[in-house]
Amino acid sequence: MITKKIIPNIFTLLNLFCGCISIIFLQSKNFNDSAIYTLFSIIFDFLDGFFSRLIKIENLFGKELDSLADMISFGMVPSIIVFLLLENKTPIPFIEYLSFLISIFSACRLAKFNINNPDNKNHIMGLTTPVNTLFFSSISLIITNDPVPFIIEKKIIYLIVMLLMIFLSCYLLVSKIPMFSFNFKNLSWKKNKIRYIFLLISIFLLLTLHMIALPCIIIFYIIISIYFHRLKKIHIKT
Repeated sequence: MITKKIIPNIFTLLNLFCGCISIIFLQSKNFNDSAIYTLFSIIFDFLDGFFSRLIKIENLFGKELDSLADMISFGMVPSIIVFLLLENKTPIPFIEYLSFLISIFSACRLAKFNINNPDNKNHIMGLTTPVNTLFFSSISLIITNDPVPFIIEKKIIYLIVMLLMIFLSCYLLVSKIPMFSFNFKNLSWKKNKIRYIFLLISIFLLLTLHMIALPCIIIFYIIISIYFHRLKKIHIKT
């Protein structure tokens, strides 16, 4: 029993370790390697939850440890990414420090999740911190590896776009907007229609847009979650 309890915590600590390494790479503005370790953090975070559900263990220590690890890997990392993307690239001094709003709202989300963890397996309230981090990590790769000259040269446009992303991110992290989960109860089309549609379109975007596809997929994930939720509410009313 003791060994079983340790397994999810091991993956949590690996998540934390990768998050720390990701920050080290960001110190030298190495967004590529940082993104790789962020991806490992997301994988280990998934395995942590997967084995917790598989073993069916409710561990308060593990729950708190998971939030602390997520605060580093998915709270600090996106803020540092945005800070570096804004640093010395905007006409307003010190505006880059607004990037740490992401850390603040990530902490609020994680604390909220700890005291109010819903049992509904079909959706999750608000945008999860790993998905939020994946979005900003992919944005950093696009800007640094294949920059859009018009946006970079027009500093005020670049600033507005980045600030919009920061504020929308903060709002979505603590919002009550239901985002559908990827827990397949069975393989039926009827019960998993939204998941199949999302996966098929995501694969198409990845094959056609490559790196640019990642932020597009996340935006699509948010839109399709809101759409199907509203559609469901309309059916219930009628």
